[in-house]
Amino acid sequence: MASPSSNLTGTLRRSLLIKIISKPAPSREDVASVIELTASKVVESLQAQSMTLYLVEGGEIAFKQVYYSPTLWGADPTKQVQFKDTAAKLLSLRLPAGTGNVGKVIKSGEPLFFTSDGPEADSLKNMNTGFDVHSMLTVPLKANIVIGAIQVLNKEPAAGTDGHFTDKDLAVLQEVAEYSSTLMQRMLDPKFQLSADDTAKFIARFTDLPLVTKLDEGEVDEKFIDVIGDAVIRREGIFPVKKVDTNGVSVLMTNPLDYAKREAFSQATELRIEDVHVVSATYLDELIKTHFKGAKAAKTPDETDVDIDAVADLIGSAYSAEGSGDVKASDLESEDSAPIIQLVNRIIEDAYVSGASDIHIEPQEKELMVRYRIDGLCQEKLRLPKQVVHAMISRLKIMCNLDISERRLPQDGRIVFKNFTKKNIDIDLRVATGPMNHGEKIVMRILDKQKSTLPLPALGFSQENLAKYRECVRQPYGMILHCGPTGSGKSMTLYSALAEVNTPDVNIQTAEDPIEYTLGGINQMQMNRQIGLTFERALRCYLRMDPDIILVGEIRDKETAQIACEAALTGHLLVSTLHTNDAPSTISRMGEMGIEPFNISASLVCVCAQRLLRRVCKNCKVKYVPEGREFELLSKAIDFPAGTEAYKAAHGGCHVCGGTGYKGRVGIHELMTNSEELTEAINKEVEVADLKRVAMKNGMKTLHQDSMLKVKEGLTTMEEALSNVPPDLIT
Repeated sequence: MASPSSNLTGTLRRSLLIKIISKPAPSREDVASVIELTASKVVESLQAQSMTLYLVEGGEIAFKQVYYSPTLWGADPTKQVQFKDTAAKLLSLRLPAGTGNVGKVIKSGEPLFFTSDGPEADSLKNMNTGFDVHSMLTVPLKANIVIGAIQVLNKEPAAGTDGHFTDKDLAVLQEVAEYSSTLMQRMLDPKFQLSADDTAKFIARFTDLPLVTKLDEGEVDEKFIDVIGDAVIRREGIFPVKKVDTNGVSVLMTNPLDYAKREAFSQATELRIEDVHVVSATYLDELIKTHFKGAKAAKTPDETDVDIDAVADLIGSAYSAEGSGDVKASDLESEDSAPIIQLVNRIIEDAYVSGASDIHIEPQEKELMVRYRIDGLCQEKLRLPKQVVHAMISRLKIMCNLDISERRLPQDGRIVFKNFTKKNIDIDLRVATGPMNHGEKIVMRILDKQKSTLPLPALGFSQENLAKYRECVRQPYGMILHCGPTGSGKSMTLYSALAEVNTPDVNIQTAEDPIEYTLGGINQMQMNRQIGLTFERALRCYLRMDPDIILVGEIRDKETAQIACEAALTGHLLVSTLHTNDAPSTISRMGEMGIEPFNISASLVCVCAQRLLRRVCKNCKVKYVPEGREFELLSKAIDFPAGTEAYKAAHGGCHVCGGTGYKGRVGIHELMTNSEELTEAINKEVEVADLKRVAMKNGMKTLHQDSMLKVKEGLTTMEEALSNVPPDLIT
C-alpha cells in the first residue's frame, strides 16, 4: 500500500505545481481552489476523521475549510445534520488572535502533536468537538510570515492505529503546509515574490527531480553544446549537459513539466531527453551567457533584449501624453526611428519564439492590430496607435526592398532576417502587402531555415495511405499533385517525399517561390518574376538539364500545367501543388486550365488532398464515449464500434497548451491513385461526384473519413474535424 507521502507526491504536489507555473501572478480568488485542493488531499492521505484549515485575516483567525468524516455519524442521520450545522457555524466564525491550540501554533510558528496516551491527554478531553479526540496534529502555514494553520483530528478507524497519528504523518503535514502556504501567500500578498532559487527548490521538490545549483568544471560537454547551438537552447529554455547514449541527452530545465518545450527540443535536435535536472532561471541564464559569450557580445544598441510589450507601451505613451515620456510622437513618424526598428524586430522574434507561421499587420479604423497564426488559428497579440502605421509599414518594406512610395498596388517581397538582427535566428519571411480600406496590410510567412523536414510517417498519414504514397513517389515517371488551401502542409509533404527518395543516383531539380526548406543534394531554384524567371521558364530550362524528379512549387496557369504534363509524359516524375478542395476536383481544375483529359489520365500517378487539424493536447485531453449524432457520423465514416472511446479538448486547457486544449497539428489526407476505372472516367470527362465515387470504389479514403480516423485514434477532436472537413455527401 502506498504511503501518505507518496500519495501527496503523486497528486497534490503536481496539482499545486501546475498552479505555480501556469499563473505567474495568481489572484486572491485562486486561494479558495488551493485551500480546497490542499484540504481534500490532506484528508485523503492522512486518513483524518476531521480537518480544519485556518487563515489569519485582519488580526483574527478565520475558519476556511472544515471537514468531518462520515465515520463520525455512521448510520445516524441526526448526528450527520449536527456535524453539518457545526461546520456551517464554524465557517462563519472568527476567533481572537492567540485563542486555543491553533492560536498558540500561529503565534509561535511551531507545530503541536498531542495523543490521548501522552502528557497532553487532558487538553484533548477538554476539546469541544462533539466526538472523542484521540490524536491531534496542528501545523502552521508559514511562508515569510505565519498566515494560518492546518489541524487534523483522529485517524480513521480503518487506518488501524487506534485513531493516533504518527511522526511520519507530522512530517507529511509540515511539508504540505510549507508549499501550500507559499502558494497562498503569493495570492494574498502581491508584494510577496518567490526568488528564482526558491522557485527552483519548490519545483524540484514537487517533481521529485534533483536540483542543480552549480555544475563542476568539465561536467558540460562543450563540443556537444556548440553542435546544438544557442538558438535552440535559448528558444526552448533547455540546457543540454551531455549525451548519455546514442540519442539520449541529460538536460537542465526550469520547468520539467513543459512537455511542449521538451518535444520541440527533441524535434529540433533529434535527441531524446533521458535525464532532467531542475535549475533556477537565473542560473540557466548564467550558463547560456557563459557558454555563448560571442553571441551576446555582438549586440548593437538597438538589439538589447527589450520586451515587445514594453516597446508597445512606450510607443502608446508617446501618443497618449505627448512630450511627457521618453519618446515623443514626432520621433515615431520615421521608419528609421529606434522604437519602430525595435518594435518590428521584437514582433518578428516574438512570433518566431511563439511558433507562429504567419504575422498579420492590420491597420484598423482607429488603431493598428498585430495578429499571429499559431497552429492554424489567428491570435491577437498587440494593438498600437494608428499613427505608427506608416512608419511601421515603411520599415517592413525597406527590409524587403519594396517601393515605399507605392501604397495603391499589392507588392511581394522577402526579408532575410539575419541581416537585421545579431541574434542567432536564421529565418526568412515571405512578405505580401495589399491596400485595404484603412491602410496597407502586410502578411509575413515565417520560413525557418533551421527547421528540417519531417519524415513521412510523422505527417499523419494512415498506414494504408502511407504505403500507397510511398509506392507513388517511387514511380519512374508521371505526375503527383498535392492540393489544399494555403497553409495545409502541401510543401512540407512534398519536401518529406523528396527527402525519402533523395539518393546520389537521382537528379532532383526544384522550381520554388519561395524556397522554404534547403535540402542537401537537391538542386533548388528561386523564382524571380521581376526578371522573368517564372515556373514556366524554369520548367523549360529543367527539361534540358537531365532531371529524374522535378518539383514545381505551384501550377498556376495553362503554360505551367502544359509543360508539367509534357514532363510527366516524357520519362520524368513531376511533383507539384494546386489549390483545390479535394482530390477529384483537381482533375476538373486541370481541365479548366486547358489540359486535354487524355493527357491528364496518362500522366497522373496520384492526387493527395490534405488539411491540417489541431492535435488535442496530450496533457489535458478528456476521454468520453461519443453518442447520438457524433456516433452516427463516426460509424458511418469508419469502423467505430459502439462504446469506443474518443477524446475532447479540456475546457480551459492547461499550461502545456496555453489554455486552448490543443497543441500542434496533424495532417489528414485524401489519396486518389490512378487506376483503369479512373483513367476511363477522366477520359469520358465525367462529373467530379462520379470521379469521387470511382476513386472511393478503388479504395480512396476521403478527407472526412481520415479526419474521423484521427478522432478514433485520439489525435484530434470531433469539433476540430468537423470544423475543417464537412461530412461526405457521397457514400
